[in-house]
Amino acid sequence: MKYINHLFQIGLLLLLSVQYSFADEKPVKVGIKLSEPWVMYDEKQPIEQRKPTGFSIDLWNAINEKLGRKTEWVYADTVPQMIDMTAAKKVDASISAITVTSAREEKVDFSNSMYELGLQILVPSDNTPNPWLVALEEIAKLFTWPVILIIITLVLVFAHVRWLVDRVGSDEPSFAPTYFKGIMDAGWWAWTMFITWDTPQRKGLARVVDLTWFLIGFLCLGILSSVITAALTSQNINGSIKGVKDLMDKKVVAVETDAPIEYLKKIGITPIPVKNLAEGIQKVSNKEADALVHDGPRLVYLANQFNTKAPRKKQVLVLPNSFNPQTYAIAFPQNSELREKVNYALMELREAKGSEESVYEGLRKKWLTNKE
Repeated sequence: MKYINHLFQIGLLLLLSVQYSFADEKPVKVGIKLSEPWVMYDEKQPIEQRKPTGFSIDLWNAINEKLGRKTEWVYADTVPQMIDMTAAKKVDASISAITVTSAREEKVDFSNSMYELGLQILVPSDNTPNPWLVALEEIAKLFTWPVILIIITLVLVFAHVRWLVDRVGSDEPSFAPTYFKGIMDAGWWAWTMFITWDTPQRKGLARVVDLTWFLIGFLCLGILSSVITAALTSQNINGSIKGVKDLMDKKVVAVETDAPIEYLKKIGITPIPVKNLAEGIQKVSNKEADALVHDGPRLVYLANQFNTKAPRKKQVLVLPNSFNPQTYAIAFPQNSELREKVNYALMELREAKGSEESVYEGLRKKWLTNKE
């Protein structure tokens, strides 16, 4: 009887261990979101056919290899959606390019840092254009066809008036007496008088006409000069974005669901929200916005991708200076037992083994070197 009891107890222990083993081998549900070069996949493919790649994917696979578990990817459209489904325990963890913030910390727990970075600024590639080109562009804007027609009309009117005055009230005419030759001479006089006081000394009505036309020319040149000066001053201001301090009073875009937009609001900038980085880059390229602010590595990666397809005049540039240091981490439901195991695995992956570089460093070089 005792022998049977022993066998029963052993069988029960084996059954429990098998059940525990099966429970432990249950796939880990991990939330991810498209975020190049951290997480990449073809959104057009059915979920079951997608094969995610990227820094975060490789890092999680390396972590999960140490845990001895399988992974089930759960796809999200935005970071807030990923945070919410993690908080609701619909997934066991979430990894992509998740910035640690105090607001998010209230909903979920975060792992140790998986990447340290800062924000950077994307601007048009011609952020500091040639001032002479700027001046020519402004002159071209000023001299529209209606303006040119008005100037030609004024020249013809004053040429006729000056020729008639010269014919009637001058003993020594300055212009030919015949109509066509006289008007041509008077027209040349009008053009030269438009910019200089170089005319024969005359008295009476002729001098009044000369002075009137000179004042009109002086006024027009003054307007032209002020327009060019204003354009060059504006270029000097708008074309010198070197850092976050230069973004005040600029048209700055940021992704509406990501952390950088909140930072911009805190420092007094009113950003223009966009749905995604592709839309933001396009706005900067089209000069609909002066700058785009986002996490540096991803901004550089997407800018390089954009420039390979865009014409030279439409290309963009990411400024090298970074600001507002921040951290990417893996999100877990609060009080998750998995978090401590992942932290330990993450520390192991970041540690070098003798002269060999760490697994983490290898992943960084694979996905981020020459992309930052």
